Formats: sequence, structure tokens, C-alpha cells
Amino acid sequence: MRLPGRPAPLVVAFATLALFLGVVAVVGRGPDAGPDAGPRASNHAKGRHGVAGRPAPPAPPPADRWSGYAFDACRAPSQSVMDRWRVSSPFTGVGIYLGGIHRACEQRYLTAGWVDRQIRSGWKLLPIWVGPQASCTGYDHRIDDRPGPRDGYGAARLDGVHQARRAADAADALGLPPGEEIFYDFEPFATNLPKCRWSSLAFLEEWTKEIHRRSYRSGVYSYVGSAISLLSRTHPSYVRPDAAWYAWIDRAGNLPRQYVTDAASLRTNRVHQFALDTRVEFGGVPMDIDWDYVDLGTSTTPASAAGCDQRAARVRPRTLAPGARGPLVRVAQCLVLRGQVHPLKASGRLDGRTRQAVVRFQHANGLHATGTVDRATWTSLLARGRTPVLGKGATGDDVRRLQRALNVALDRPRLRVDGDYGKVTARAVRHYRARLGLRPDSVATARVWHALARGKVLGRSVKGG
Repeated sequence: MRLPGRPAPLVVAFATLALFLGVVAVVGRGPDAGPDAGPRASNHAKGRHGVAGRPAPPAPPPADRWSGYAFDACRAPSQSVMDRWRVSSPFTGVGIYLGGIHRACEQRYLTAGWVDRQIRSGWKLLPIWVGPQASCTGYDHRIDDRPGPRDGYGAARLDGVHQARRAADAADALGLPPGEEIFYDFEPFATNLPKCRWSSLAFLEEWTKEIHRRSYRSGVYSYVGSAISLLSRTHPSYVRPDAAWYAWIDRAGNLPRQYVTDAASLRTNRVHQFALDTRVEFGGVPMDIDWDYVDLGTSTTPASAAGCDQRAARVRPRTLAPGARGPLVRVAQCLVLRGQVHPLKASGRLDGRTRQAVVRFQHANGLHATGTVDRATWTSLLARGRTPVLGKGATGDDVRRLQRALNVALDRPRLRVDGDYGKVTARAVRHYRARLGLRPDSVATARVWHALARGKVLGRSVKGG
């Protein structure tokens, strides 16, 4: 995530090494490893019941149970972007920065009205608070790591309560319902330094308790080998957050078994940030985002977030008549409604709206306007786009588009859709040109693209289904 006042590169390098050594040191101890596995204050009255001696309240019931993909960006997007991305992207959720001393970007659009509109339109929100960071980091605002009386880390605990109250006030002001998770953004720190570790865990325990008192659920965002790993190894008396948002560059939804003691416990209480700082475009709107997979209370397997072009490269078409259903219909929908709907958001039904879109596409490209996605229509859909001259040695997306269209148009074994215009692709183009009555050549010219766009197919028809 994005915080201002980051440490200098030398400090980051030292902290990364210390973080690694600290995790290695803690891994062998387990959750009951004694005082080094958690804040010493958990063994005292203040630590057990919070700074005011009150028992830890139970977590409120969740406001919602859901799974799917989410994104977080430095700024909450405008309403027009949210409306575009709601159907054209794979995302169901969005991270929003409520506030905190280390929030990096101003939030022009983040208002109660904006929040209400997103909730009513089906977006799931992941609120984030970015307050003081661990005492051993180089950030401008850090947690007080003085042990205090009886090593209770009272100052850190008081700050945890204060930050939770501010975050809950901000959530209330925006109209977020009770039971929503509010995540504390806790950046990586040197876990091998005792006072830094204990003060951080003391702070986060009081954060969780106070968030519960305000009728919200507690979450913590951090690098998987930092706060997330430490929290998984705390004593059973420690009050852990309700959900973990772990940054770990890996396959979406994978559980970090090598970092935490009980990975299975994360299965239904997690957000996995699996890709950072990527520039993507959906619905014609580009944005720099982080990718997340969310599973809060459902325990589902992640569906593929592959976009239309990725799925089209693997498609094995068959004729789709009105009323057809299934994954292949989703591919046809995203192709015929180009840029308007992501495969994950498509209905998977060749309904009246989809049939009308198919008829319009067939009219525009000189095809028989039947509303049925036949072999000619598949060829035209898969070839749709630019018409550059391509020959041996060419690479890239245009070559992939040519290869996938030829796979449907030709009565021969499938080409590998790899974006590489090699010998096999050259032979396929030569064969297609010859059968069209064009001069035998291995170059894909505008006339080849035009024939594909008009659905010129050779040999057998694809079977219906």
C-alpha cells in the first residue's frame, strides 16, 4: 500500500534483513513460546483486559459474507470510473482509505454519498486506516515502544485505542454499517527487535478491542512475514484481529502456510494482496492498482480473473443458439460487447440482450444476422481489431488475434496461440490465402484481415451444443 514518509533505501534494506531474521527466530517457537511470542502485557491485568481494565468485547457479527476480487488504489475513484469498472472489470470489492496520519493521498470523492452509492450498486468496501507505524521503522509517526510499568506497553495500548476510535468515527461519518471490517495498515518492520515487536502487538490488540466496542470488526493489513506472521503466533489469551490482509506476491488466494501457524484459519477470514502497483485498463479507463483476492466467510476457490483476450486465446468454439448457457457464452458476450463486460460479470446466457448485440455485430460485418454465434461469427469476433501487416518474426497481441481467428477459420489442427509468427503460423496464412484465391504468400495483409472479419471459413462447420 502507499504511505508517505517512507524510510530511506538503506533503512529499508536493514529492516528487510532484520524482518527475515526475526521471522526465522519466531518460526520455531509456536504460539505458546513464552513472552517473546507476544507482548508481555498479555500476562498482566492491563494487557488481559485492556488499558481501562474492561474485558475484551466479542466481535460483532459480519455485515456481509463474500468472496471475489478487489482492488485498492491510492485515491477512491470517481463515480463514473466505479460505474464503468463495476461491469467491465473482474472486481467486486474496493479498498478505501478512511484516514490516518500516514494516508498518502487526498480523497476528493470519498464521501458518505459516494459510499452509499457504491453499496447500493453492489460494490463491497474494504475500509483501511493508516496510522502510526512500528517503532523500529523510519516513518515519521511511530508507536511508543516504552515498556512502562510492569512491561505493559501502556502508551502503545492507549495509542491503539485512540487510533481505533478515530477510524470508527470516520467509518460512522461515511455511513459504513456495523460489522464491517476496518483494516489497520501496518507496514513491514524488524520483528527481531523485542520492544518494537511487543509494542506493535500491544497496539494491535487494543486496536481490535476498541474496534469491537464500536461495533465494527478488526482487520490488519501487513506483509505476510511481518505482522501477519507474528499475530498467528500469539498466545491464546491475546485478542487477535478478525481478518488478515496479507501482502504476498503469489497465486491469487494461496494460503501462506510457510509463514503462519494455522493457515486453515485464514481460509474464511482473509484478503490476499497478490499483485502490486500494476497499471490496468477496464472499460476504457486505466488506473494504477493493487490486486486482492477476498474471502470473508465463504471458503470458496478463486475463479480465474482472466480477461476476454486471455479466454478467447483458449476458446474451442461451437455454435451457440439463443438460450445457450455456460462459460463459452461468457466469452462470446465479452467479445461482442467489447470492453463493456468482463467474463466474470457476464451472465453466461445467450439471452435477448446478448442476441440483439450479436445481430448488430453480424449486420455491421456483413454476416447472416441470425443471432446465432456460428463459426463465421466466431471467426469475425476473434479477428476483431486492428489490421496490421504481419509476417514471420512478428510478435505480440495482434499475432495472437490472428492465430485464434485462423484456428476457427481453417479446417486444420489448431495453431498454438502464443503471439509468435513462426513457421506454423506462416504456413496457416499461406493456406488460408490460397483457399481464398489470393496470391500464395505467408504475409497477413489487410485482405486477410478483411476475410477473417467477414467470417470467411474453410471446410467443416463447428458442431452446435
